[in-house]
Amino acid sequence: MRELVNEKLVIEVLKVASEAMQQIASIYNHSENVAVSQKADGSPVTAADHISNEIIARGLKNIDPALPIISEEGPTVPWEDRKNYDLLWMVDPIDGTYGFINRTGDFSINIALIAEQMPVLGVVATPVNQRLYYAYSGGGAYVNNRGKVRKLSASLFSRQDRELNFICSPTQKIDEIDHYFQKFEKPKIQFRGGTIKFLLLADGKAHIYPCNKIINEWDTAAGQVILEESGGLVLRADNDQPLKYNKTELKNPPFIAYGDIQDL
Repeated sequence: MRELVNEKLVIEVLKVASEAMQQIASIYNHSENVAVSQKADGSPVTAADHISNEIIARGLKNIDPALPIISEEGPTVPWEDRKNYDLLWMVDPIDGTYGFINRTGDFSINIALIAEQMPVLGVVATPVNQRLYYAYSGGGAYVNNRGKVRKLSASLFSRQDRELNFICSPTQKIDEIDHYFQKFEKPKIQFRGGTIKFLLLADGKAHIYPCNKIINEWDTAAGQVILEESGGLVLRADNDQPLKYNKTELKNPPFIAYGDIQDL
């Protein structure tokens, strides 16, 4: 495997994400009525999704023309081809399209590098507040807020702590995971969309993100490595094993993302 994961690569990917972020921010700030269409699976897509995808695909190909790209808005790559990928990009041009359409601000641009089924580099851009979050394996996690860089650190906690802050998707059916909350004393629950949940965990502003929805791999890959490098972790809900990527089906099983939990 080519040794690509280093600070130089992070800088190059940050430039790509920044270019997409500026373009999407401009569309978001100047387009009150965004045209929305539906994909075959019924999920929404806008012109902004396609513009972001074009910018990112072009930028990543400039970094390494030979490295394959799996993107939500890119061409479908069959398993027979993907099974031979030991290194690939995984991209969500706009994660949280509903947040973009409904103007909640909860959307992001996600770019991850996957090596042997694990995310080893992640960049997440949040166009509304112009922040760039990034991490790579062994390098720590950081946020660049308009030129000011700060290291991210997940909140240290124990299962026995009172009033832990849980964060869930607005579309999460809470009654389906109510039994999980009953294990904790006076849990607090807030709702945010998309990868923002991973970023809040990585920044110590929430403790646990449970998800029993089946969501795509590109929805979690970049956020996972940022959270892990901040001191947190992401595990399957059924067997406490790490999430893996570039599987036969590009879907995640139910999972739980934690801050810096001390008694798992």
